[in-house]
Amino acid sequence: MTSQGSPRKTVIFSALLLAFMAVNLGVVSSAQAASDPMKMVPKSCLFCVRVNSLDNALTQTDMFLAGVSPIGVSMLAKAQLGQFLGSANLAGVDTAGGFAVFSPLPGGAPDPTRVGVLVPMTSYQQFVSGNTNVSEANAQGISQIGPPSSPMMSAIQVGDFALVSPAGNEEALVQAKTALTSSTAGLGGSLDATELKQSSAAPVWAYANIKMIGQIFGPMIQAQLQQIKQGMAAMSAQGQDQAGTAQAAAAMDMYGTMLDTVLKETNFISLSLLPSPTSMRLGLTVASTPGTEMANMLKGSATKQSNKLMGYLQDGAVMNFAGSMDGPFWEKFNQAYIDMMPKLMGQGVSGDALEQIKTMATDAMDAFAGPIAGSMSTKPGSSPPFEVKYVAALKDAQKLRQVMEQAPKMMKEGPVADFYKNMGMKVSFDLKQKAQTHKGVAIDAITFKMEATNPDSVEAQQMKAMFGDGFHVNIAVVDNLLVYALAKDEGAAVRGMIDKVKAGGSSSMPAEVKSAADLIPGADKADFLVTINALRAMGMAAAIAPIPLPQSQMPSRSNMALAGTVGDGKLKIDLAVPKQHVQEIMGVVMQMQMQQGGMQP
Repeated sequence: MTSQGSPRKTVIFSALLLAFMAVNLGVVSSAQAASDPMKMVPKSCLFCVRVNSLDNALTQTDMFLAGVSPIGVSMLAKAQLGQFLGSANLAGVDTAGGFAVFSPLPGGAPDPTRVGVLVPMTSYQQFVSGNTNVSEANAQGISQIGPPSSPMMSAIQVGDFALVSPAGNEEALVQAKTALTSSTAGLGGSLDATELKQSSAAPVWAYANIKMIGQIFGPMIQAQLQQIKQGMAAMSAQGQDQAGTAQAAAAMDMYGTMLDTVLKETNFISLSLLPSPTSMRLGLTVASTPGTEMANMLKGSATKQSNKLMGYLQDGAVMNFAGSMDGPFWEKFNQAYIDMMPKLMGQGVSGDALEQIKTMATDAMDAFAGPIAGSMSTKPGSSPPFEVKYVAALKDAQKLRQVMEQAPKMMKEGPVADFYKNMGMKVSFDLKQKAQTHKGVAIDAITFKMEATNPDSVEAQQMKAMFGDGFHVNIAVVDNLLVYALAKDEGAAVRGMIDKVKAGGSSSMPAEVKSAADLIPGADKADFLVTINALRAMGMAAAIAPIPLPQSQMPSRSNMALAGTVGDGKLKIDLAVPKQHVQEIMGVVMQMQMQQGGMQP
């Protein structure tokens, strides 16, 4: 379905909120191809979770957990499976084969509660006759699993699989057997070649049919949003914070539009889990429906090149980020942001004011040429207790300067100031041009303050403790690059960046960043790359917290990596967690527990 209005372009804001998790990891066995569960799963299913070779999955999981957890998952998982199937020794079950869980069973009206589990069999007859908890098949071929007086599950043979479902779904199982055995392609036949390959190559692959989910649940969710909006309207009629309530109601309309876009323009979402002895990888794919605004947004750039600014990232950071602000994705992303503004600002904003805001947003995006790279680091004892530095390529430095010159007035009066005021905040943006120079480069100084409108409120005290007297930023343009520093001593930070640019910079990633990026194939050419250090983030959170928290000085040398790529109507995101980082986190948690215990009587 094509877009039904500009706000629908905002799909990407919410699409990333939709994902679901799966456990039990592994690799594909060569014997699996002969009995592919993807040919049995109906193509109209709401969701499917496929485990490729349970034995290898559990082995890989145990290898990752070695040195992290004193308990493996193999014995526990097989014990749970045996309890589910009523057989402690898993008689007749092929644990080296491919398993699949899906919903709903085919036949009749779609009912998401009718879940089916395809269990690969070495011998279905052995599964029934060798298991005292499984009854002989009745005239319809149904066997009951569990005590005869109160069976928990029902099963029927479908090819090389046992199709298992909760007791009470016997009629659906019979219908499902007919439908599944007559199917020639199943879900596998409705996937493109790339996704089909991923479904069999990934140890665990999960799939959600967003189009069908939207048809079943969309109207119900929209009705709930309308009920919330009506409740807000009733509060406003009673005089309870009318401005804030009206703004919240407008936001609900925006969320409803975004959700409608997600459900109508997203084809499917898939999730893949890939373990190894040294890391755990998770891959998320959001696939658009062809011909929609979302599909146009996710076209991707014609070529994928390495970000030449990655040498400005830094080891020891809480987070590093690098990307490129060009191509169809960013152009349409910016347009989506602009289209949201009328709903965010409220109905009372004049057309001229909105047009000015839209022009500023467009000019700001047009000023950048593409690559950007930066870092966030913790700075204990300073206020705020962190610093942010980044470098971005510019296409039109003069246009960016014009936007910045308009910002102070916009923060002081007009719809932007009113927006923050309705949220209970007062903001200011002070710009001092050419506050200093360094090696012939002019440096502008910005002071951004954010205060609660009620200075005696708890929120105001917390904001003061966290952010002190505001954010102090220095920016400069050197060799067609924007350098930005938000820091306790922002002047020293930006001067150091200017020196690095004038020295030619560096095209190679720092060692710590490269180690994280290497966990994801092709991360250096992804549309965006982020490295995250959970231990340093915990330290920064402890510095901001209003109450004293135990802190650790344990060093960390590993990072999680997140990489995203846009193209062919899909957004693909990979997250990699190194085993070393999990071990470091566990060590810090144990150390903090000991510190906490020492403070107790």
